[in-house]
Amino acid sequence: EIDIKMHQLTGTIDFSGFGNLDVVVEAIVEDFGIKRKVLAELAEHVPDDTIIASNTSTLPITDLAEGLPHPERFIGMHFFNPVNRMPLVEVIPGKETSPETVAAVVALSKRLGKTPIVVQSCPGFLVNRLLLPYLNEAVMLLQEGVNPKAVDRVLTGFGMPMGPFTLLDEVGIDVAQKCAVVLAAAYGERMTNATLLECMYEDYHLLGRKGGKGFYLHQGKKRDVNPELPAIVGDWRKANNVSPRQFSDDDILDRCLLTMINEAARCLDEAIVASPLHLDMAMIMGIGFPPFRGGLLRYADALGVDRIWTRLCQLEDKYGERFVPCERLQQMIRNQEGFYNETVG
Repeated sequence: EIDIKMHQLTGTIDFSGFGNLDVVVEAIVEDFGIKRKVLAELAEHVPDDTIIASNTSTLPITDLAEGLPHPERFIGMHFFNPVNRMPLVEVIPGKETSPETVAAVVALSKRLGKTPIVVQSCPGFLVNRLLLPYLNEAVMLLQEGVNPKAVDRVLTGFGMPMGPFTLLDEVGIDVAQKCAVVLAAAYGERMTNATLLECMYEDYHLLGRKGGKGFYLHQGKKRDVNPELPAIVGDWRKANNVSPRQFSDDDILDRCLLTMINEAARCLDEAIVASPLHLDMAMIMGIGFPPFRGGLLRYADALGVDRIWTRLCQLEDKYGERFVPCERLQQMIRNQEGFYNETVG
């Protein structure tokens, strides 16, 4: 059956055959200028009623649609890696995307066996906007003295399917770095890029699994910390005058997870996603947030907003703006409510 389906696929090096397509999904390099150029060229070779979807993971759909002849039929359709295992598809309408286009892409996602969730266009959309601060904080911890295996152990112990450094290697250090740059430009200080990640990509050309080494050395099924990593991190610390310190498991957990909770609260305020339930579903199906926790915001409600606020303020005092509690959390404390509008106490 697989062979039969594979023989239904054909490849091409030009736009031959694009004149009778209903849907085209663009999935090229995550570069705004290159995507705009390719999308404009593509639009010249498809019928006026063709839906063009972009698999971009971070770039705003409204911006990508500028200059296209039919922006009402342009939309984001973001799949998650590995595509054969992760069920989520983010469906992202731009400012001019028509309801009919949204409905068609939602239906197509379901036909593909995926679970679509409609989110609004912003840098990073929903899942990557929450995931990148988590990954960034893990790299910050490495910069400050924590072994990557220790960070991965704590997060997999929490229930994540893989630790942040394993995930960075799987996604690709180059891809993560480009996404981090986009989000830092969009959201400023609270998403300042961990410079060690940039160093590993730009100076040492480490890519992760696809290059054979990143934070880990990838040889067969065995996975050990890249033996080059201690020297790379040591040189970075020396250049940045950073002395390694000890951190507890609770420190690691709070720094990685509370950044996600704080950003999730902002996404709800901005109506990026329809509800806490939709957000939790997206995090479970998009990055494998442990289902037994109920989702990111169910976990937040279990912690309690008072504890989250107090801990974020402590982390803000130590590490600055990226831990400033958002306004929604303050409002929840005043109203003694959780994310699911359940009165506390």
